[in-house]
Amino acid sequence: MIRDESTERRAVARDRAGQPPRAQSQRAQSQRGQTQRGQGQRSQPPGTGRPQPTRSPRAGAGRRGAPVRPPRPTERNSEHPSDPATGAGHAVGGQRPGSGHAVRPGRVVGPSRADRTDRAGRPDRSDRTGRSRTERPARSGRAAQPRSVRGRRTRRSRVARANLPRRGRLAMVALVVMLVAVGVKLISVQVVDSHGYAAQAVDQRSRLVTLAAQRGSISDRTGAQLAFTVEGRAVAARPALFTDDTQRRRVAELLAADLADTGTTTAPEDRTADALMDKLSSDSRYVYLARGLMPAEADVIIEQMAAVLDDDQINAVVTERQDIREAQTGSAAAAIVGTVDFDGNGLSGIESKFDGKLSGEDGSREVDVDARSGIIPGSARNEVAATDGVDITLTLDNDLQHTVAQYVQQRVTETGAKSGCAVVMTADSARIAAMACFEPGKSVRETGNKAVTDKFEPGSVNKVVTMAAALEQGLITPDTVLTVDGEIGMGDVTVHDAWAHGPIQMTVAGILAKSSNVGTLMIAQQIGPDAFIRQSELFGQGVKTGVQLPGETRGDLPAQSSWSSSTFANLPIGQGMTVNLVQLAGMYQAIANDGVRVTPTLVQSMTSDGQPVEIPVSSGAQAPGTQTRVMSAQTADTLKDMLRATVQDGDVNHRGTAPAAALTGYQVAGKTGTAQQVDEATGDYSDTLVTTTFGGVVPADDPRYAIALMLDAPNSSGPGGSSAAPLFHEIAAYLMRQDNVPPSPEPAPVYDLYVG
Repeated sequence: MIRDESTERRAVARDRAGQPPRAQSQRAQSQRGQTQRGQGQRSQPPGTGRPQPTRSPRAGAGRRGAPVRPPRPTERNSEHPSDPATGAGHAVGGQRPGSGHAVRPGRVVGPSRADRTDRAGRPDRSDRTGRSRTERPARSGRAAQPRSVRGRRTRRSRVARANLPRRGRLAMVALVVMLVAVGVKLISVQVVDSHGYAAQAVDQRSRLVTLAAQRGSISDRTGAQLAFTVEGRAVAARPALFTDDTQRRRVAELLAADLADTGTTTAPEDRTADALMDKLSSDSRYVYLARGLMPAEADVIIEQMAAVLDDDQINAVVTERQDIREAQTGSAAAAIVGTVDFDGNGLSGIESKFDGKLSGEDGSREVDVDARSGIIPGSARNEVAATDGVDITLTLDNDLQHTVAQYVQQRVTETGAKSGCAVVMTADSARIAAMACFEPGKSVRETGNKAVTDKFEPGSVNKVVTMAAALEQGLITPDTVLTVDGEIGMGDVTVHDAWAHGPIQMTVAGILAKSSNVGTLMIAQQIGPDAFIRQSELFGQGVKTGVQLPGETRGDLPAQSSWSSSTFANLPIGQGMTVNLVQLAGMYQAIANDGVRVTPTLVQSMTSDGQPVEIPVSSGAQAPGTQTRVMSAQTADTLKDMLRATVQDGDVNHRGTAPAAALTGYQVAGKTGTAQQVDEATGDYSDTLVTTTFGGVVPADDPRYAIALMLDAPNSSGPGGSSAAPLFHEIAAYLMRQDNVPPSPEPAPVYDLYVG
């Protein structure tokens, strides 16, 4: 049998090589693989560089009787040399010539690779190296591996086969670890952190809807509303939700056309198509396109937008509630009432001072929403009702406020003053009935509340402090006569009267009526600095009045420790110190109210659902209505009598400085003032810039109102000169007519101003 012959030939070969059977077997296996590769190359036609396709060894190797390529011989067979002429050997005894291997019967085997190499006259590779291929030493560290034959599956090594169980165990361990991790995560989600995830789910689907509180109204003392809130809408957009600029342009054009027919508060330049297009093309996530719309107007706009937007762009253009604060923009009380922003927050005036009271407290309602943020019907729960803001009633009379503002504007225009203000205060309660300011070129709101925020040197209206202190000490009476020179030296300064004169005999009433600086300082020297400062503080100088407006100034009353040698020469005549106009009105209110100064107020009452609410008081301020005794009632009456002389008319011995303030049929008490302003360029008092003031009481015999006036830098070329007395006359006359005040039963007494 061929198998037996082959076995015998392999045994002979092992004997010849002197190698152990295992080594011979490994070498034979290697040679068979090389012979098979050589057989695949033998079919390549000569002269071509490409190998020709051969039948896959796998197909033949798996069938019985398929040819098997014998291994390359390790040495030449000298007994059966190949024919040098034909290059072909003959099969003898089942062996290939020169191969030493058995050949299956009936098959002619072509020459081996070694035979072809010999015919070409080239030595075998083993001859060239001087050693047999089988004698090549194995690489260190690597076991000999059978070479893979292209197209034939290579048999795995024993090491690879041995790793299969290990790999299986590793895969099982990895799977178990993964399952454990998944289990731990499930326990964490469903047990440990279940409440947290549930809360997140609720947060994602639930929304807290704000229930806006109604902002309280502001009205005057007659009930006329000065500011109130109505429900409004704003139109907004989300630029990122639009498809392209063509769609944005279409929306901008439609909205611009719609806004032209609405009462929107948006400025005209901000509601053009181009301006709206700029907003829609911005990088902002949310932009406001229009504000101050009524709900019906906003609904019409949204309906028209629906024709331009796709169904999935429902939130590209939306409306949101923004209540509208209705107020009389051009009202004379606009600065006092103040303003709010688009969100309803107070910015100035009463709106700012009592923003917390007016705004109330918003409520809330919890609802569920769908994927498009739409509220799911029937999901409302946990509702907290809103608390509306309080309603504020001011002490102002809107009609009086308007009239006083007109008179102030007229007088400022006549005198060419930079600005002017007036404060009208009730004599018994210090309620401010009117407070108006005018500054050319500015609106009422732009002018602001200068009567509270601006301070000025009052001038001669401050001489009542000196007179009150002297009367309280019993140093003077209205008829006390003093010899008054044209000037007086105090400290390091010399003070002059407004008119030149030598020594003259003047009554104290005449000193006040003629506004003699020298005579006033003579009386101030008698009372002394301590009594003067004490009396000034009782009149409320140097401290805020507490009137309910933001930004009030307290004025300046220098402390005695900071006085210079000339300070006491200035303060008694109203220089070197400052007040605001409400403080000045409070001084004359105290004179009119039998010597009792009352903390002024702009707020008459606060109510919530018809129930009274306590009026809050600023920190450090006195509550409205707080009374302070400034002087005795007798001193106050005497001082009022002396102030009547200021408005007296007649000859030079009886004519005061303000006959223009007199009012036919009514007794009037008052005092003019002219204070030099500081020249900013030199830092000294100016000879041309002055502040003119007036403080008065009407009617003097039964006081109803105290009035304080101020003109900033008027000139004397207009009618009535630069005095504020004509302005007092106009306001006092209107007050008497409005309140139907009966005329004084007796004319005012006439005082002699000079003696001899």
